[in-house]
Amino acid sequence: MKKMREWMYRFMYGRYGSDQLNMTLIFSALIMNFAAILLRSFWLSVLCDVLFLCAVYRMFSRNIVKRSLENRKFMDRTAGIRRRWKAFNLTRKDRANRYSVCPKCSQIVRYPRHRGNIEVICPKCGTTFVRRS
Repeated sequence: MKKMREWMYRFMYGRYGSDQLNMTLIFSALIMNFAAILLRSFWLSVLCDVLFLCAVYRMFSRNIVKRSLENRKFMDRTAGIRRRWKAFNLTRKDRANRYSVCPKCSQIVRYPRHRGNIEVICPKCGTTFVRRS
């Protein structure tokens, strides 16, 4: 087992590995594969295979700079979605407060629950917006 691990370390040396874009590609491929099985769609299955092969290619690529730039672009384009998802999860976990994203600067703002419609002031940019708590 130790020899296999050392071989894998040597094989992956100088290669890019996995990142958020790869994980998204693999997860999307798995969902599409499941949908292709349910819908019996050949083209959806082909698209699933292409996504998976793209993820594998990115993982074993030696062009680390280009792959990290691709990942950075992906992270920049999905920042709003990820921030809203984080605010949603914080709201779900915290029973005393709600969390929302400032419409101007995208800062996550906390405000108390069960107060009706309240005016929330962003601590970062000072923007005021009304939210239902």
